[in-house]
Amino acid sequence: MSADNENTPPRGPRFNVNVEDAKARAQEAMRKSEFILSRAWGLLREPKKEWEQIKAEETTIPHILIGYVAPLAAIPPVCDLIGSALFNRLLTVEPGEAFIRAVITWIVSIGLVYFLGVLVNVLADTFDGDQNELNAQKIAAYSLTPSFLSGVFSLWPPLWWVSLFALAAMVYIMHRGLPILMKSPDDRALSYAASVTVAAAVAGIVLFSLASCVT
Repeated sequence: MSADNENTPPRGPRFNVNVEDAKARAQEAMRKSEFILSRAWGLLREPKKEWEQIKAEETTIPHILIGYVAPLAAIPPVCDLIGSALFNRLLTVEPGEAFIRAVITWIVSIGLVYFLGVLVNVLADTFDGDQNELNAQKIAAYSLTPSFLSGVFSLWPPLWWVSLFALAAMVYIMHRGLPILMKSPDDRALSYAASVTVAAAVAGIVLFSLASCVT
């Protein structure tokens, strides 16, 4: 070994950071966040106009679930995890167990949205609507937007009750969208939305109870 090699300090591991790629990903995440907030505001402010726009959008069920629902569904469990840590509730649960529970909650939430879409489609005939699997999944995904966004209140557990307003917003948004996407008569849309919401709530209780058994 030469003297030069002996005096050369050992090289550490190289980390190749693609700044442009990271910047592009950050910009894409920002655009997606803006789109989600804009859609939620549009559904609350001008639901008929927003549902007409949603109806015209060309997409697929996997794209809706992965590209839209999955990021939204992560908000409640992540905020709950942070809120639990801030308020020392994690002291009663192992951090690893809490993380696994959050992941399971996220997965179950996505599955619940898909189930809700199936339910909307199955009940269409009962409420004089037209079955359409893609439109039913749009109804499920976008109607639940306020519920997922309300997960931020989990950062401060005493505000959990604010999420109840999100449930009312969900029924209202769904009620306005069913006549447009599922062609249900206006006078039957509210009972249609209420039936779907009750059935989804029962299914959610069962699914989350089963999920809690895993952890």
